[in-house]
Amino acid sequence: MKIKKIEIKNIASIEDATIDFTAEPLKEADIFLITGVTGSGKTTILDAICLALYRTVPRLAHLSGSSLVNSDALTLSDPRNVMRLQTGEAYVKLQFEGNDGRDYEAEWAVQRGLRKKANAKLNNYVWSLSALEGEEKKLIIAGDKREAYTDVEQKIKEVVGLDFEQFCRTTMLAQGQF
Repeated sequence: MKIKKIEIKNIASIEDATIDFTAEPLKEADIFLITGVTGSGKTTILDAICLALYRTVPRLAHLSGSSLVNSDALTLSDPRNVMRLQTGEAYVKLQFEGNDGRDYEAEWAVQRGLRKKANAKLNNYVWSLSALEGEEKKLIIAGDKREAYTDVEQKIKEVVGLDFEQFCRTTMLAQGQF
């Protein structure tokens, strides 16, 4: 798997960002460093990658209990907890090359109500995988309910070659796990 581009909107400390790994200066870099002051979004970039691929993030994956955010009763491990407060929508779009050499886009998105009003009820999140063929994007599988998430999870595991735990052990180094 090779990450090509990520778009992040209203996830944790990041309001709106796009990182294109196929453009300079990252294109030719064998290795690069994510650096910045506390709260600038370094871990959020890593969380966003996991969110698009696995609908969870390392910092929430093993939490239990519930929280109350904008009157939304969410479990602490619910990925919607990473949505920035007082916003109407949040999403991550991750473009990558799968183990089969094809290009894909994994997307995780959530919004409040039908009109994305910051004070509306939080909807279920939508998680999808699409094939990218040139400029065309062809939906492979999507889900907005627990039953459908299993199908998306299986297809992503197939094209990435790793499940969430394997991905975190081999690719991610979460804070405090040195």
